[in-house]
Amino acid sequence: INAEYMGTLSECLFFFAMILGSSFTSFATRCVLVYFGYRSFQSIESQTWKDDAHWLTFWMLYAFISMLELVLDYILAWIPFWYEAQLGLLVYLGAFDGAKIVYNAAGKQAIRATEAAVAQVAARPEVQNARKACGAQLESLNAKIKKSQ
Repeated sequence: INAEYMGTLSECLFFFAMILGSSFTSFATRCVLVYFGYRSFQSIESQTWKDDAHWLTFWMLYAFISMLELVLDYILAWIPFWYEAQLGLLVYLGAFDGAKIVYNAAGKQAIRATEAAVAQVAARPEVQNARKACGAQLESLNAKIKKSQ
């Protein structure tokens, strides 16, 4: 899909979001995510890696936005047009190569800044024990699945 078509589609989405309210915004967000999921699937099936990097970056940023929204939900709900802005951000990240731009501008530095802290937490004995327990459960599940096939 070319950028001009996506721009027109985005304008229509935002127009309907403003007129019809949060129900439409929620529906449109789900549709956009389904479409981007389909594009991710196409990317995985393609032979090039460039689109894989784009969609991996998009989903990483989407996970960060979702986590941020989970923590700040009560505050964000009071911001006028937050859900419309979120829809616009998702369209920008996925359709207009915004994921690469945002990641290079802020995401990379933020991840590098927290990398040492995450490694420290991951090295804790309780985390290592939990990883081992989860690994054992996954191996058990895989064995049951293989046995049932």
